Amino acid sequence: MSYRYKRLIPIAILLLIIGGVFLVPIKIPFNFRSVGLLNPAKKWSLRTDQEGNYYSEIKNFHTGATEQSISYRFERGDIASLYLSKKMENNVSVLAEDTIGVLYSRMIEERLQQLESQVAVWNQQLLSYKAGEKKEVIDQLRQKLILSEQQLDLAIKNYERYSLLYQDSVIASNEFDEVENVYKSAKTNVEIANSDYNVATTGVKPEEILLIEEQMTASEKELSFLRETSMKYVLLSPFSGKLIINQYLPVEVEYISIIDTSEYILYTPVKFQYRPYLSYDMKIDFLIPGTDEHIMASIVDITNRVEYIHSNQMIFVKARILNPTTSIMPGLSVNCRLSGDKITLREYIKRTLHIFFL
Repeated sequence: MSYRYKRLIPIAILLLIIGGVFLVPIKIPFNFRSVGLLNPAKKWSLRTDQEGNYYSEIKNFHTGATEQSISYRFERGDIASLYLSKKMENNVSVLAEDTIGVLYSRMIEERLQQLESQVAVWNQQLLSYKAGEKKEVIDQLRQKLILSEQQLDLAIKNYERYSLLYQDSVIASNEFDEVENVYKSAKTNVEIANSDYNVATTGVKPEEILLIEEQMTASEKELSFLRETSMKYVLLSPFSGKLIINQYLPVEVEYISIIDTSEYILYTPVKFQYRPYLSYDMKIDFLIPGTDEHIMASIVDITNRVEYIHSNQMIFVKARILNPTTSIMPGLSVNCRLSGDKITLREYIKRTLHIFFL
């Protein structure tokens, strides 16, 4: 046999082996890998935008939709504050309708106090105007006025003294607030006592009574509106789950959130070239980093929208976690394996060539 034919023998053997492999009915699983991100089934969050306005939203990671979005608008110049309820700590479990906290508007609270004082004064005036007073009552009202003026004088002195201490940071704000409230209350008492005394000594006309009643009605309507608005600033848990308090405060802040821990959803990007071979029958599995916990997931959605990630055309696969454990946390990144049906070696090579070279 010539040297030229001898050189062709290895090639012929290789071709026979390759041909034999294609003809042998061996099947192997068609698997590929990707990196996935774990999310809760739902998430409620309270945020602020760049202008400092608060807003909340409920994100459904199963459907990908924002189920609810509420904006809490405050007037320009208002001081808005967030106060969490007692026992609301990071990672604490909450139930649906639990009070998480309240958004406090300084302007609304001041206006409420002002209106309540006005309504109280007008109510006392109406009672005095309509009843009429005797000399004994007038004397009592005069003594009441004198006493209230003395109390106001003392409250003013305390307020001025504590104002200086507060400005010098000698006392806490809550201690100063108590003194300020006493001063406001004493001032209101003088107004009421003075009004009662003047009415008892001078008397009023029916038209004046009607005017006060109209003013009182208008103030009560505004009071009702402001109280309803304040109730909307009470934050209630929309569902049961776990409370997360953000420890980091970027420009657009997510102060607090509640995650629905009853179910977890896996988001994993897949190169568009794999799209013809994706199906809802495929299984996904991964290990929790740092553990030997093997987690399984079932595909629930394959998106039809292409996104560019690091110059690659990608589609997203969403899967429901079948065996959740306490090690699963929202935002955890995991290395996933997507497993399809077993296919012949010929089909496997065909798919591989199609994915990487076509």
